Amino acid sequence: MFVGAFDIGGTKTIVALADETGKVYEKLQFPTDTSDCLKHLDQCCEIFQGFLENRGIAPGEISGIGVNLPGLVDCEKGILIRAVYAGWNNIPVKEHLSRKLQIDRIVCENDVNSCAIGELKFGLGKQFRSFGWMTVSTGVGGAVVCDGKLLRGAHGYAGEFGHIKVEYVSPQLCPCGEYGCLEAHGSGTALNRLIKEQVQKDLAFDAAFEALQESPSGVSCAKLAKSGNETAQAIFCQVGEYLGRGIACYTNILDPDAVIIGGGVSASLDLLMPGIRKSLEQYTFAQMKDVKILPTALGYEAALMGAIAIAL
Repeated sequence: MFVGAFDIGGTKTIVALADETGKVYEKLQFPTDTSDCLKHLDQCCEIFQGFLENRGIAPGEISGIGVNLPGLVDCEKGILIRAVYAGWNNIPVKEHLSRKLQIDRIVCENDVNSCAIGELKFGLGKQFRSFGWMTVSTGVGGAVVCDGKLLRGAHGYAGEFGHIKVEYVSPQLCPCGEYGCLEAHGSGTALNRLIKEQVQKDLAFDAAFEALQESPSGVSCAKLAKSGNETAQAIFCQVGEYLGRGIACYTNILDPDAVIIGGGVSASLDLLMPGIRKSLEQYTFAQMKDVKILPTALGYEAALMGAIAIAL
């Protein structure tokens, strides 16, 4: 049995052909064309049809296609309601792909929900049946798995970690239009903002990047932190504290086995952990303070494996 996987993000897209074990036979990554969503979907279809031709597979042999979408999704109708970063609204993804590919079973899902489903099927879900999944990247996304099932909530939007309020004294504006959200204080965007602010007022910190021969960024700041730079370490600790506040709220309400973290910032989870643990110690119900905080077992392609999982 073969399935298709379209992992469509705000900046990159991966199209793949896989089987029921999760083995990937064909895969191509390319930039997401945010100027025209339907045109981008057509490009995904052309690439996937090329995979089928290469393998001598007829469309009728594809049991389904899983499609990750970067925003609010009506899963039943297969409509992308809103993708803030891409600027897409009310896109009939399922209908468009089904017509283009002549494949009936198109499963559309929010990208972070897909990550959680992928983790459940292929990753740490084999060990934990109740967990939170957090994507910490440009923004902060979340999903809730309880007793082996994804929780959607009344309107399908359960698990919005990014919009838990974590700062009230000096709240930053969030892309959602409100202030003090976790996404505004504990994301990759927040990390880069803190680095930029510190570079502007700290000549020694600025010089440290020059010595590294790299421009200030989350990646280069992580290098400085791992080499012992205390200012860089403090920045990661601060972001970690905000993440910990969000995780504490989630943990107090849902009592998970673990919180699993993916996304680009998860590569620096070791640097974030002191801040996360500090907040958990301060804000979490005593019996839950030791909740496990772990990186995804699926690595960089967690979302792709999620798209495969929802197709299956």
